[in-house]
Amino acid sequence: MAAISFLTSLGWGDQFLKGFPSQAPFVLQLLIPISCGLAIGLLRRAGAEPLPELIETFAQLDPKQDQKLQLEIQPKLSHILLGLLALLGGGSIGPEALLSRSLTEWQLGLQRLKTRLAIGGRLAKGYWSWLPGLIGGFAGFALLKGFDRFGGGEQGVIFLWPNSFSQGASNLAWALLLGAGGGCLGLLFLGLRRQLAKRIKRCQASPLPLAIFTGVVLALVNIWQPLALFSGEQQLSPLLQGELLNRADQLLLVGFLKIALCALCLSTGWMGGLFFPLIIGAAAIGQGLHQAAGIIPGEVAISALVAGIQAMVLAQPWVPFVITVVVLKGHALPAAVIGSLMGWRLNRYVRDI
Repeated sequence: MAAISFLTSLGWGDQFLKGFPSQAPFVLQLLIPISCGLAIGLLRRAGAEPLPELIETFAQLDPKQDQKLQLEIQPKLSHILLGLLALLGGGSIGPEALLSRSLTEWQLGLQRLKTRLAIGGRLAKGYWSWLPGLIGGFAGFALLKGFDRFGGGEQGVIFLWPNSFSQGASNLAWALLLGAGGGCLGLLFLGLRRQLAKRIKRCQASPLPLAIFTGVVLALVNIWQPLALFSGEQQLSPLLQGELLNRADQLLLVGFLKIALCALCLSTGWMGGLFFPLIIGAAAIGQGLHQAAGIIPGEVAISALVAGIQAMVLAQPWVPFVITVVVLKGHALPAAVIGSLMGWRLNRYVRDI
């Protein structure tokens, strides 16, 4: 991750690492995404296996699945290389899939080596076999100040707890409504992925043109709305403090663009994590709704939407709740609980239809 920060600073400039639009030369901002798309496409055409998504890693390590699935997790240099290129190229994806997958593969590889050398016993069963790798991925992100960049300034964003029954009831109502709204954002994201998958299959497009197309799209969007690129972990603090955008229409546009670009990247070979783009996209939309309609409490809108979109996509409430609390430093904690439950229930409802 230190290498990613260094190369990103080298290509996109130091201002970008502070969460602001890049000040790099215009030509360089065009060439970086397109060049990374070309490299990703050439590697994929040469047979490089793409980085699995974090959800896929969860599925392969699920103790309910056949234990043979664990054997599919093999350390592959292509996972690291393709993940790095997607991050450096400005893809609207997060680093958690790369970190967690890499550390999980390395950990399991060491366990197999110990087993072969009769140093260790059998591979751990159940959740304990994959927890070190997944926790290590998030810990690595935290150690490299990812969560500090995320929440370092949130202490400057004041959250006022309700001081009356009517205000508390109003916040509860908005949390319920916006939690369902976050679930709808998750439905939009999943629907975009399904539609893109269908169109790609229908066109029988090969990995090279798909990856280059996404690089061109990212380069063009960077000219129009540069904050829609990248995972956005550096953007949350200045975004909530009003240092990046102060118009409701701009906030809403950036939020929807980031969610849409995340779906495009993951569907066309620019593989990575989906947590952070969805979090920043939902936070921008929440802030935009607050500015567009002053009666909507901003912190409640952000927490409920952020938790709801994750719960819808992950189909469970607890991981989204924990991530929302950590990222937002506990702001509007009740709204995060309600948002997680609403997004999860909407997922269950849609799945049962």
